[in-house]
Amino acid sequence: MSPQFGRRKFLTSGLAVGGLAIATPTLLSSCVSASNDTTSSGFGIASQRLAWVKNTQFAGSFLADKNGYYLQAGFSGANLVAGGPTAPPIESDVLTRTFAGVSQVPIVASAIAQGAPLKIIGAVYQRYAGCVMSMGSAPITTPADLYGKKIGCASSSEPVWRTFIAALGLDSSRINTVPVQGDPIGMTTGEIDGYLGFVNNQVVELQAKGFDIRTMILADVGFPLVGQTYITAQDNIDNNRDKVKAFLHAEIRGWKDVLADPRHATDVTVNDYGKDLGLNPRTTLQACVVGNDLIRNGQPGQHIVDITDAAAAANTKSVNAGGLTLTSAQLFELGPVREIYQENPTLTLP
Repeated sequence: MSPQFGRRKFLTSGLAVGGLAIATPTLLSSCVSASNDTTSSGFGIASQRLAWVKNTQFAGSFLADKNGYYLQAGFSGANLVAGGPTAPPIESDVLTRTFAGVSQVPIVASAIAQGAPLKIIGAVYQRYAGCVMSMGSAPITTPADLYGKKIGCASSSEPVWRTFIAALGLDSSRINTVPVQGDPIGMTTGEIDGYLGFVNNQVVELQAKGFDIRTMILADVGFPLVGQTYITAQDNIDNNRDKVKAFLHAEIRGWKDVLADPRHATDVTVNDYGKDLGLNPRTTLQACVVGNDLIRNGQPGQHIVDITDAAAAANTKSVNAGGLTLTSAQLFELGPVREIYQENPTLTLP
């Protein structure tokens, strides 16, 4: 694909990104009301498309808003746009309606390979939260255990699953992948042997209901992806770099607060931003704690949201195993987040 494949052509071509149809601006106009435009008072609204519903997966953004970090960074406010099973693709929203978004490396890589002028500018999770869930009575603990098994996979996770199989050199013909609607309950009744879920979401929910759930985290078995990646348009990096840095600065401060007090982050999620979801406080707190473990890399002096050069290279290699030919420079732009830490060393974790 030519690098000159422009934004307009990408949006109107009807291409599919990782199995997800890219919506045109007309289709998106009724979904998101936020504006990317700056105002005379500063950077304007910090509009962000979330990857899912408003649970603790996005608690750092909630606290960045609630604690005034977006305002202090120069924004006039924040618009956190929820996702969900019927929401438009994140990559389309970021190119048309929101300043930034949260996505997954294989999906972003596929979009970029097809000409989408996007870049990954940071990641919340040092380890991708994706995992193969299974029952304790028939655990799947290694990639080889997948052979002969029926694995449920939602359409939104299919690009990741396909890339995982390719990256590990597994024989896809020996794994029976079946489409499901984002619910792993069929695994508990024997309809499927495993489910591609998330350790900070479905695993917590099923364990809270008393099920003996085992997990094989993809990042721990040879698929070293970062998770919950921030993306923005290349134009923002080129022409609104200070705004990109302001956004990331606010997010980093929000996530530091989540790490420091997950219970408060849970309260804000349950009682404010995710109030309409009727979230269970106990399981939501557990999900937050699990998520915090994915954020930390176990080393002192960590720069959260930043991605090391080695990790960027490993992520690029993993997605290229699925048939892409990207370079790390085409997938990542980490200059802004690193400049933030150079200018604000107190953001570094102890």
